[in-house]
Amino acid sequence: MTYVWKEWKEQSRGIGMWLSLGMVMLASVFTLLQSRTLPAEQGFEAYLLSLYDLNLFLIPLLSLFLASFSLLQEKEQKTILILLTKKESYRSFLWKKAMAVQFITLAVFAASFVLLAVPAKFVLAFDGKGFLAYLIATFSLLLIFNQIGMLLGSVCTSRLQLVGANLFAWFLFLFLTDLAFLYWLPGVTRESIRLLSVLYFLIPMHTIRLYLESSLGLFPLDQLSGLMQKMIWLSPLQFLLINLVLWTALPFELAVRFHRKGEKA
Repeated sequence: MTYVWKEWKEQSRGIGMWLSLGMVMLASVFTLLQSRTLPAEQGFEAYLLSLYDLNLFLIPLLSLFLASFSLLQEKEQKTILILLTKKESYRSFLWKKAMAVQFITLAVFAASFVLLAVPAKFVLAFDGKGFLAYLIATFSLLLIFNQIGMLLGSVCTSRLQLVGANLFAWFLFLFLTDLAFLYWLPGVTRESIRLLSVLYFLIPMHTIRLYLESSLGLFPLDQLSGLMQKMIWLSPLQFLLINLVLWTALPFELAVRFHRKGEKA
């Protein structure tokens, strides 16, 4: 609890978290205003999907910067050295730090999205189940990219390095992986489609979108072709859980193994 309170004081005093939250909320309000013209039958579901597509560009980048610079700040202020001299391992420190970062960011964004649901309830045909699926999808993005940000904050030693690493990670997940799949797609056969599926759904963006679309009823899984059934061989929820376990555990272990001391910016 001490780490959570410390993290809250640090984040609330800075402008990073509030600026990030303001950007997401402002974009959400504009998307809501544009969604008033959508058909009443599926207007709310289309709004949630549009909102997710918008947040797909914002939340990963914001999470990377917030989490990574929070950890780098511990290095710059030498507080990490004080904590580690108290017979606390780096693994223990990183675990508590990561839990604090996750708790604060999830709580702040959860509160903002609940506030956003109030006007959405009057503008569109509000669906609690669909809204819950949207929250799960958005929180999954936050969890995964917060953890990747903690990894980058552990291995980078200066602000300049960290900015470059964050931008590269964001570009890698959002663009480079899709370009690689587009290059590979013409050569995919029925025998290799399972390998394509495994690699494709290891990318969080693909898995989370599949989960959200199926949960909103926009991607019915009972009408898939034989080829698509080979592609989607697990339920969207199972794919999502695998991603959450992989992309939270792997960055944590890599951060523990390859962490480096910081230097003055």
